[in-house]
Amino acid sequence: MSAHKNRLVHISRYALLAVAVAISSMAAVPFANAGTRQAIGSISVVGTRFEVTMEDGRIVAQEDLVGAVLTIGGDGQDRMPLRIDAVEIDPRNPDGEIMLYTMSARDAASGAWRNICEPDIEGRRMGFPLGGTWTQDGRHLPSDTAFSITCTGGAQAKCVRFGYRPWEKSPDGTSLWDHHQACTRMIRADYCGDGVGHTRNGTPIVIYDRKGIQQDEAAPDMSFEAAWSADGALCVSHTRIPDVLTMEGLAAICPGVRQQPQIAACESDAGALILNRSIDPRTVQAAAK
Repeated sequence: MSAHKNRLVHISRYALLAVAVAISSMAAVPFANAGTRQAIGSISVVGTRFEVTMEDGRIVAQEDLVGAVLTIGGDGQDRMPLRIDAVEIDPRNPDGEIMLYTMSARDAASGAWRNICEPDIEGRRMGFPLGGTWTQDGRHLPSDTAFSITCTGGAQAKCVRFGYRPWEKSPDGTSLWDHHQACTRMIRADYCGDGVGHTRNGTPIVIYDRKGIQQDEAAPDMSFEAAWSADGALCVSHTRIPDVLTMEGLAAICPGVRQQPQIAACESDAGALILNRSIDPRTVQAAAK
């Protein structure tokens, strides 16, 4: 996997996690390369792609999925039609491994089709399917059939687009599943690993790791915040937004998270998968004096 250039990340609260146990069917659409009389053999999620295979084994081209209506649901869930309105390769990942979809669902009141995603910081209203399900405390559970849909403004999609693709391995053979999980904890400032975030929409952060997927680089007023594992923060040098959660408050709700004002000691934690920097108001105030 090629390294992804470090980005200054702005946190967004927008995400859709509509868990679907299976794709049960798909309305007929005129696939240009598959032929309208061909029967659908299977529909699955591969990476971030909806993959439709015809009975003769041919895979429908992504651009031919535009206009398709998937029926998702199962295991007691209400079935919901989901229409694919547009498909494109993620411009941030030109290797073609990340697909972005504009998707619509019917409004219960009016019956009109409406985009299921809110705009991300770039104004994009797209998302993709991601294998596995998510628990209320923010754990990503693998599944051969279930998947979630995440929008580009959400933590799950952000972390995939940063290069932490949970279905892949790093060059040294390490699965990136836990790196993706740790990234979602970091994005949301989920220090305790209980699914509760402690950040605000639009808060800038810098993310990096020891695999070289995201590189560390200096950013104005940014200082080291925390080291992260799949279960939350391992150690914290300062909380992201003291008005939301102070270090004293962190000690009260997460006594197992080590507070480490010595940045080098926290940053070098051997168990850390993801590390980040954020603005420390104390540093900014001291510099202003």
